[in-house]
Amino acid sequence: MKNLGKKRKHPTKSQSSNNKSLSNPNKKLSLKKIIPPTPEVSEPNIIEPLEQINTQDKLNELSKNKEGLKKLKKYVDSELNYDSIKFRNIIYKVGDVLLIQAPEENLIGELIKIIPINGIQDYPFWPTIQVRWYYKKKDINRKKNNLINQQNFDSLSDYELFPSNHKDIIYIESILNKCNVYTYEEYDNISSPPDLTFFTRAKYDIYTELLSPKFDDWIKGCICQKPLNPDQLYIKCDKCNLWLHPKCCGIDEKESNTINNFICPNCIKG
Repeated sequence: MKNLGKKRKHPTKSQSSNNKSLSNPNKKLSLKKIIPPTPEVSEPNIIEPLEQINTQDKLNELSKNKEGLKKLKKYVDSELNYDSIKFRNIIYKVGDVLLIQAPEENLIGELIKIIPINGIQDYPFWPTIQVRWYYKKKDINRKKNNLINQQNFDSLSDYELFPSNHKDIIYIESILNKCNVYTYEEYDNISSPPDLTFFTRAKYDIYTELLSPKFDDWIKGCICQKPLNPDQLYIKCDKCNLWLHPKCCGIDEKESNTINNFICPNCIKG
């Protein structure tokens, strides 16, 4: 039986140009530069589950006098516990992973809290959200995580995300789209991942700059005993069913799709 190599297919660079990593992982976002709110031109933002106070115009109206401020503060403090927000006719829920527009490059973060007022001091009555950022491999401290070796670093995918403890409050105007984030196993079973599809297998602490679990503790593959990167090409041994890098077996990548009954070096040695 013909044993075909396996390789992940992804959108082209032009399609994925918005999915950039943090250029400085420990630098907080400059919130005032993330699409400053312009109530006079923006469409009303309806936050659910609002009943009596349900539009940005209503929030602005109440904020113009002391009595309105008292009413609004009391209402928010005592009654509102948001689990979703509607923006430009799309509902975003707490727990959703979002593509976020930022001044220099777009980022990816998990929506963890919806803040109707007092989120950002300069615009206290403009709805904001709190997000927990996902980091990408470019943002990881390579020295502290045994990633200085290029082969180790290449085990990390360009579509791999690392949930962090880095949180920020941003304007809802920064939301561009939703993303899908899977476990490694789930992602590896998707033959052709659509755009804005990622996976994760470790967390990243921005204070210690360490991965958890450690890179050395990740599940290994191939005879090189490196963690598998689902975006790389592998060939399967017909005897032990192990997926291997063609290069580690002395095989040219172009040859991997023409080999029948492939037996890996370990099985040949017996």
